[in-house]
Amino acid sequence: MNNIYKYIPSSIKKVHGSILPLYAKDNFIFTADKKYLDLTSGIGALSTGHNHPHVIKAVNEQLTKYVHFPQQVFQTHPIQMEVTEKIIDTMPDGLDNIFYVNSGSEAIDNAIKIARLYTGKANIISMTGGFHGRTLGALSVTSSNTACRKNVAPLMSNVYYCNDFTKKALDTVLDFQSGADETAAILLEPVQGECGIFSIDTEFLQYVKKKCVENNILLIADEVQCGAMRTGTWWNIQQKDVTPDLITFGKGIASGYPFAGVIGCSDIMNSLSPGNLGGTYGGNAICSAAASATIDILNKVEFRDNIIQNGLYIRNNLIDEPLIRDIRQHGLMIGIEFITSDDNPSITCNILEKLRDNGILVLFAGNKNQYIRLLPCLNISRDDINIFIDIFKKILNDTAIPLH
Repeated sequence: MNNIYKYIPSSIKKVHGSILPLYAKDNFIFTADKKYLDLTSGIGALSTGHNHPHVIKAVNEQLTKYVHFPQQVFQTHPIQMEVTEKIIDTMPDGLDNIFYVNSGSEAIDNAIKIARLYTGKANIISMTGGFHGRTLGALSVTSSNTACRKNVAPLMSNVYYCNDFTKKALDTVLDFQSGADETAAILLEPVQGECGIFSIDTEFLQYVKKKCVENNILLIADEVQCGAMRTGTWWNIQQKDVTPDLITFGKGIASGYPFAGVIGCSDIMNSLSPGNLGGTYGGNAICSAAASATIDILNKVEFRDNIIQNGLYIRNNLIDEPLIRDIRQHGLMIGIEFITSDDNPSITCNILEKLRDNGILVLFAGNKNQYIRLLPCLNISRDDINIFIDIFKKILNDTAIPLH
């Protein structure tokens, strides 16, 4: 590995002040002179860690067969058929028809199109705090912060926001902003990621589903970040006893390869006309092979147990730290809120930078970057978790809280 480093010119070893990663394995990223414990997993995409051997083997085998076929000609191909069967097996009953794309943003754009085409209505209700992507369509239903929407208006019209996870809040939107006869879909993340790891409770989700059924509104669950076993079950919505009309998926389902989609029941998907949906690379063979191998790994019972047990282990070992106000933990999707988060979010930035200086990579979350977000690889070891906990506690103990 060191032999690789000597061929990297010094001029490109740093990019915009950041260290250039050169190699990764399991839960670690290596630069020319440092090793980082990665608790970001590519913003949740690397569910099985960096370069999992089973995924690499599947990809290499597929490379010798074919890389890509035109969907408009062949509709599907063997490895796509294989992964389709595996994905459907993970889904709630009735969700059995998939349209493949490359990213979560594209999945959201197409879910909106499907809802409008199927219902004949235009409006979309989204939850305040949700993040759904950065294409213009996905950005139009995103409200996790203002930075990602700044200076890109006009965005898509006919979008309305429900400001709280309560029946009253939803009724207010339907009564005063977007009537049920004009609303095509209600879109939400079962666990909101970018805004700080906030789980939408079961009672509210069931009320949303009830209103959708009564009014020919589609319920779209965005499971791009919280799905694919991230919270300890294949899809977080399954923990809440609600079956949406459409689920969008991506990120961790293919171990970092660009693979995403929208799944719904055949009644909805087959109601669309030829040409309504399309794209060049959706369901690409290489990415399908990576996804098929990833699903094999995620389906192992010990893998699922690792997610649940290690998530609780992180929470239980940090919750009593004096600087920590709250830990919102759902499997290995974890948000850490400090007692300074509201009044002095810059302290969160300082903690993140100190973690990076000590070889630990984590993410920001929240509209002011006031929270720490952990999205580690789902097969992270207890030893690697202990490395993080020990360093994190030391940093917290050394952090001075300014007096007001």
